[in-house]
Parts: sequence; structure tokens; C-alpha cells
Amino acid sequence: MFNKLAQWLVGLAQRKVGGPMLKAGDQVFMDRLFWAKYRFRSMRATYYGDLAKRILHMPGEPVSNHFAKDAARRVGEPVGVLAAHWLARSEGIDGQMQRSRLTEIFRGTIPDEDIPILAVAEEGGDIRDGLETLSRNLTALGEARAGIAMTLAGVVMTVVILHAYLGALAFLIGPAIDKSFSAMLDVSQYGPIASTFHHASTFLRHWGWLLVIAEVAAGVWVVRALTRYVGRYRGWLDRKMLAFDFFRRFQSAQFLAGLSAVTKKFGGDARNLLDGLVLMRANAYPYLAYHIERIELNLEYAPNEGGKVFDTGLFDRDTSYRIQDIAEYESDLSKMLHTVSEDLLKTTPQLMQQRASRFNRRATIILIVIITALAFMPAFMAQEMKSRTAMAAMGGKRPISPQTQQP
Repeated sequence: MFNKLAQWLVGLAQRKVGGPMLKAGDQVFMDRLFWAKYRFRSMRATYYGDLAKRILHMPGEPVSNHFAKDAARRVGEPVGVLAAHWLARSEGIDGQMQRSRLTEIFRGTIPDEDIPILAVAEEGGDIRDGLETLSRNLTALGEARAGIAMTLAGVVMTVVILHAYLGALAFLIGPAIDKSFSAMLDVSQYGPIASTFHHASTFLRHWGWLLVIAEVAAGVWVVRALTRYVGRYRGWLDRKMLAFDFFRRFQSAQFLAGLSAVTKKFGGDARNLLDGLVLMRANAYPYLAYHIERIELNLEYAPNEGGKVFDTGLFDRDTSYRIQDIAEYESDLSKMLHTVSEDLLKTTPQLMQQRASRFNRRATIILIVIITALAFMPAFMAQEMKSRTAMAAMGGKRPISPQTQQP
């Protein structure tokens, strides 16, 4: 029965993890731009800002000229590689279909969450504003991400140490202890501590790889679910799970900043807001598109609810209440969204840093307790084994050696 369960788990891992991992491998080895796109993520805020300044101070200059300069200056660098690709798209060369809109030129080479803001800004005739908004948002939130990553680095290292220690217990310490006492005690004569240790180390030796696969599967699922999963448990995940909460807060701040730019450009009435939302939804990833659609439905069926139309779960409870409060005294929707978005860009990094610090302290304490308990377990187990050995000697019970067994 256990073998059947193991085979079922292996099959499940192949279907749920193997497929996505193979697709990810295909992206790495088949997409010649993969590494350039990956490395560009961390530098795109600066590039967006620089490109916006060029467009501002060089009116009438085709954007393809900017790409040509970047491709020539930065040969082999991520920006240079992508700029050459963007130039090919804008000019329709090197087998690329010609594209005239900057959003379409960028699509597929920048993160999906950047596309909605650029699309709305370009539709309004001011792509520079969209680039500046993205640059400002990404700079503010990028600093928060870096701080959070440094805060959680200790937890990651502690988890790595725990895995290494479990591996040592399973493959080095466990077999050594069993071998040392094999001439004096049978496994059935072990005490509760030694028995637990023996069975746990045996399980890890034989099935530890399955636990590693489960961890990898969980990591792959989380990465994919952040932008895709909108099922019944997404609200709970957004509230309780750190990674989902971080993603929701970052994306909601960026969404409000983009929506503020939309209403500033098109006007703050419900009709223009709805048109802007439709355009953003058409270019959004599934998670953001789901919340935009719910906002649209709220505008359609309850247009006089003020800030409550944004209460879809995209924002945390405090932010949702803040939106409703500001909407009561600020009649201009554009100003209201701008006020909330600016507040979010300031408070979100602080709140996330605080929550990351709390999580870091709790997780570190728990992991240290676990590692300490595992470190002292062999000492307690050795004492228990000595007592069991003495009892076995007094009772004249010894394990039967395989060489002495009769056929």
C-alpha cells in the first residue's frame, strides 16, 4: 500500500511539477532573451525614467532611434540585447512583425504587471507619463523589496542549515548509531526517543527526495499562483500568507497609481473611469483582471457607493476604509485616487518591512528551537540506548546475528 502511495505521489509530482519545470527549462534554453529579460527586471525602473526624460526633451524623435542608440552603446548587456529586439520590432526587421505602439513593442520582454499602466497611458496619448509613473512606483517599491529580502535572508539561511542538518542526521548520524548498537540491541528494543529517531532517519533516507520535490512543487505553485490563481481561497492566502500579502500590496499600490494617472488624463467621472478600467483589464494578468472586473461590476450596479466600489479584496482592510473615507470628502475621483496612491507608496514599504521583521523573528525562533532539539536528541538517545543495553544484558537478550541464523 505504501508503494502504491509513493507511486501515486511520484505521478502527481510529474504532472503538477514536472510539466511546469520542463516549460520553465524550455524558456531558459529556447528563449534567447530569457537571461536579458531576467536581469532587466531589476534595472527597468531606471530605464523607464531615462526613456521618459528622452521623450520629454527630444520631442518628435522616433522611439526607435533611442532603441538604436541603446543597442549600439550596450552591446551584450541586458538593456542592449533587449533594445536591439525592440528596434527590430519597431522597424519590422530580423523576422519581427512591425509594431508601432510602445506597449506592443515591450510586450513579452517586460513583466506583465507593467503593461496595463503603459497601455492606458499610451491610449491617452502620453506614454511618457506612463513611463514616469512606472519608474516612480518601481523605485519606491523596489527599495522595499530589497529591504524585505535582506530581512528574510536570515530565515532562508536558517532553513538551509536545517535541511543540511536533517541530511546529516539521516545519512550520517542515524546509520552510525544503528551500526554502533546493532551488536547489543535490536531495533525493536529501542526506547521511544531512539525508535522515533531511527524511523525518521530511515524515512528521510528513502523518501527525503519526495519531500524535496514537494517543497519545489510548493515554490513553483506559489510563483505561478501569485498572478494566476483567483479561486475561493485566494482571499485567505492574501490575508494570511506573507508572499501573497506582499504581492497584493505591491500590485494594489501600483494599480491605484496607474488608475490615478488614467482619471487625471481622461477625467474623473464614472464613464471615463470605466473606460480606463476596461483598457487596463484587457492588458492585465489574471489576478488583476479579476479584481478590475469586480470593480467594473460595482460601478455598473452600485455607481453611487463611492469608495466602496474598490472593495474587492485587492486592498487590505485599512486601505479599503481609507479609500471610502477620502471618497466622502473628496468629490474629484482623480484627486482621491492620487491621494490614496501617494499614501500607499509611502506606507506600503513600511508596513511590509514591519511584517517581514515580525515574521523573521518568529520563524527564526521556531527554527532555532527545532535545530536545538535535533542537536540534543542524539545525546538523550545515547543515554536511553545505554540504559536499554544494560537492561538487555541483565535479561540475557541479544539480537540474533544474521550469520548465526539457521536455515
